[in-house]
Amino acid sequence: MTQEQTQSRMALFLPNAITTASMFFGFYSMQQSMEGNFIQATWSLFIAAILDSLDGRVARLVKGTSEFGEQYDSLADLVSFGVAPAILAIRWALNDFGEFGWAAGFIYLAGAALRLARFNVMIGEESWSRSFFKGMPSPTAAGLAVIPVMVYNKYVSPGPCEMHAVAVVYLLCVVGAGVLMISPVRFRTFKDVHFTKYGLALPLFIFVILLTAIFLRPQATFLGGLAAYISWAFIETIFILRPKEKEARRKKRESRRKRREERKLRKLKIREEKVRLISGEHKEEQK
Repeated sequence: MTQEQTQSRMALFLPNAITTASMFFGFYSMQQSMEGNFIQATWSLFIAAILDSLDGRVARLVKGTSEFGEQYDSLADLVSFGVAPAILAIRWALNDFGEFGWAAGFIYLAGAALRLARFNVMIGEESWSRSFFKGMPSPTAAGLAVIPVMVYNKYVSPGPCEMHAVAVVYLLCVVGAGVLMISPVRFRTFKDVHFTKYGLALPLFIFVILLTAIFLRPQATFLGGLAAYISWAFIETIFILRPKEKEARRKKRESRRKRREERKLRKLKIREEKVRLISGEHKEEQK
């Protein structure tokens, strides 16, 4: 085996190994949720999310992207950010709602499956694919099921949810996450954001602030970041992107209208030219 073949296989192996590790922590989270160890379950999903954010970047860095890797990553995401959060949600709070709790968990799972399937179909075809996700990404949606558990276990009490009002809000969060994953709301990918555009000092200072906040109050920081990300997605979709899309559609309609008018004018000119030719021939025959 040549050195190039070895490097090529390693380039394919490394991102898929990271994807496997992400799926492992998702599976471990399911096992911990079934045993009632919700703190371990939530932090396992947090580690899975970190690994999921790395596999694609590593694949592009080592030039190890492949169709197999894309499909494998989606299947792993369905385990880690579809099945695992649904089991966590049901075991932590939704069991108390009986059939409605199981239905909420299934709505979330179905939303994750549909989101991942749509993402695979639209890879490279969506005009906003570099700047925006259409629908909430599944790891972020998992945050709506995971972060409330982390906050409750930290600031209220460890173990399952014992407050009915909190459980009701949590059920709505889980259902909302499933709906947002298949919604037309645009969520930032941050792939087109140049953090060092104005130098290194400001990005580094922001990173220091975030790192300090995560170290001191990780649960509260995650909750605030999730709320800010979702809020900005709605604001940007409704007040920035939708008007732009409406304007683009208006311009397309205007362009189509102009083309139709031009075709009509051309046809009219052709008919007039034919009429002139016919009338000219008729006059010559009369002479």
